[in-house]
Amino acid sequence: MSLFIALAAVLTVLIVVWVVWPLLRPAPQDGVSSQRLNAAIYRDQLEALDRDLASGAISPADHETTRDELQLRLLDDTAEPAAPATAQAPTFWSPRRTSAILALVLPLGAAGMYYWLGNPAALNPAAAQAAANEQVIQMVESLAAKLKANPDNPQGWAMLARSYKVMGRLDEAEQAYGKASDAISNHPDLLVDYAELLALRAGNRMEGRPVELIRQALKVDPEHPSALMMSGVAAYQLADFDGAAKEWEKLLSLLEPGSEDAKMTQENLDDARMQSALAKKQ
Repeated sequence: MSLFIALAAVLTVLIVVWVVWPLLRPAPQDGVSSQRLNAAIYRDQLEALDRDLASGAISPADHETTRDELQLRLLDDTAEPAAPATAQAPTFWSPRRTSAILALVLPLGAAGMYYWLGNPAALNPAAAQAAANEQVIQMVESLAAKLKANPDNPQGWAMLARSYKVMGRLDEAEQAYGKASDAISNHPDLLVDYAELLALRAGNRMEGRPVELIRQALKVDPEHPSALMMSGVAAYQLADFDGAAKEWEKLLSLLEPGSEDAKMTQENLDDARMQSALAKKQ
């Protein structure tokens, strides 16, 4: 998120410079070039007047009169304007003050708009995660309250049990699964999840009720990957290495070749085969 802040800061600075630079750039000075242009024009006219006199096109008297008029007009057009007549009264909104205010207002305005319309909490991942966790907890507690008021809802108890399990509230998860038996009897995912919960509470041992749930899941779906994996684990824990290898061979045939799950299953399968070979040599 620091990258986002850095990019936003760079873009803000570029925009401020783009807006403020025309105000700070010095105004072009056009007076001198205009006066020089007028002088050059009148100089050409005087030279043309002298040529007319030399060629006899005009009389010396006319030449003198016209030359005096041109010189007077030249003085008028090239004279410096009087300062009091053109000077503007000083105002508060000078270019420097305006640029300074814009440089302050633009970043503050952008930050205010983001705070109002954006998602400032996303800039703090820890705070965002805490807020999300708090929202999940509130949803779970709301579901628990509804089920307490109306307990005849097996699907709701199953959902609550899985939520409790994810949150690490294993005692409450087991109690919720106990009230959702009707909803999970033909649902292999829930049967496997319930078996995993019971095995976890029994020190990762699969004997007893967990194995029964796994077998029930495989009756509903003989190719359920998680059920095959846990069935192999149960057989391995009972030193039935051939049975474990059989379950994991079937699982391996269902997985995408080269995937992480396939690699892990292959390692388990190789270990089961090795343990079987060692047991047969004894």
